[in-house]
Amino acid sequence: MANYSDQRQEYADAKPGWLLVKRCVKGAREVRKHDEYLPMPDPTDTSSENQARYKQLKKRAMFLNITGRTRAGLLGAVFRKTAELGLPTEVEYLKENASGDGTSLEQLSKKAVGECLDTGRGGFLVDYPKVEAASGVSSMADAAKQKALIHFYDAESIIDWDEQVIDGVKHLVYVNLQECVSKFDAAQLSREEYKQNRVLLLIDGKYEQRVYKEGSEDFTPTNPTDKNGRPFDHIPFSFFGSENNDADIDKSPLEDLADVNILHYGNSATVEESGFISSQPTLFLTTDISPDEFVKLNPTGMRIGSRRGYNLGKTGSATLVQAEATQLTRELMKDKQEQMVMIGARIVQQGGGNETAEAARIRYSSDNSILGTVAGNVSEALKRAILDAERFMIGEPNEKDTVFWLNQAFFDEVMTAQDILAQVQLWQQGVIAKKDLRTNLRQSGTIEADRTDEDIDDDIEATAPVVGNVV
Repeated sequence: MANYSDQRQEYADAKPGWLLVKRCVKGAREVRKHDEYLPMPDPTDTSSENQARYKQLKKRAMFLNITGRTRAGLLGAVFRKTAELGLPTEVEYLKENASGDGTSLEQLSKKAVGECLDTGRGGFLVDYPKVEAASGVSSMADAAKQKALIHFYDAESIIDWDEQVIDGVKHLVYVNLQECVSKFDAAQLSREEYKQNRVLLLIDGKYEQRVYKEGSEDFTPTNPTDKNGRPFDHIPFSFFGSENNDADIDKSPLEDLADVNILHYGNSATVEESGFISSQPTLFLTTDISPDEFVKLNPTGMRIGSRRGYNLGKTGSATLVQAEATQLTRELMKDKQEQMVMIGARIVQQGGGNETAEAARIRYSSDNSILGTVAGNVSEALKRAILDAERFMIGEPNEKDTVFWLNQAFFDEVMTAQDILAQVQLWQQGVIAKKDLRTNLRQSGTIEADRTDEDIDDDIEATAPVVGNVV
């Protein structure tokens, strides 16, 4: 029996951390669904009264979504500039429709960077789906519709994998991808949903793909080939991670922050509960009259207020007591906020008004080093996927004309006029090439990142020469 539903142990160990981060990113509504993040004060008390009190405790608790805000800020830093992109003509369609569902390469990379921040892991699968002709007979038009596509898989979908050393080189020989399939029947207005496993194998040096539907061991093997009909000698699946792009699971960059965020949520629940209880005054009475006499003298009971008086007997007295709220839990909350800033929650950290750009770079250096690694790893993995798509569409990948690199200038690197003049002089003196000059100008924002050298040269040729003013 094929064990296609088995999960690798490392996957099972890491999944709770991934779920923690993703739930924190979604916000308070999602976090409140899971009782394990706010334990019941007295779990041994199963009374309805205690259950009702716990529900009120969860409603009052404030979840300050620093994890989600930090993630949004880090994503914004990467995509504040467009990626450097260059594609051969045969795969230019990937720029606007990489996955076959209208997802552009930039949107695909944004999903990947977000997933890498959440879990430290993900992957791209390049596939070449066959287009079935309605008549059952393929035509030239049907063949033109067939295009290699790049599919994104999050960490939760990659349930098992294996690598082996072949001829002294480590190769990926097995990947198990779990997919959720939804089929809608328009005639019946019904939807069928089920899971399937897409198993990628390298058998005797040849790539094979199998699809197992949940509950069945039947499958039809397929052996994808490149444009020239040659079988793939590797699995066209590219891992990306927060540390490197091998198959091993890397640590989630946001997990430490999410852990503290949840502890802060628990402290908030304590503060709100304490405040709710302490803010309500309690009335204490002493009297020498009997309970029956008290009821007769005060038929409507006791109300806190000054609109009427009460008969408490000859020696009776009343005292209104209100407890003072403890400051310990508030201090714990402040400690958690400081810890989140130290971990890297730069969204909540306020810089001084006179802080220089260089001081900000130093303060955010840890954040930027992790973010730079993530952006670089996703860039390399997506470029590998593009080259595999070219194997399907061209035969031999065109590495020279294939460029994909996400922005890593997370701060404005403003070039002064003197800096630009110095760069031009270095080019004129032959120290750097014109391509190097333009690359430096792109990184500084002087030239838009998506403008290629060819675009600039074409614009220069189309522009009329500059002449002096006619007197």
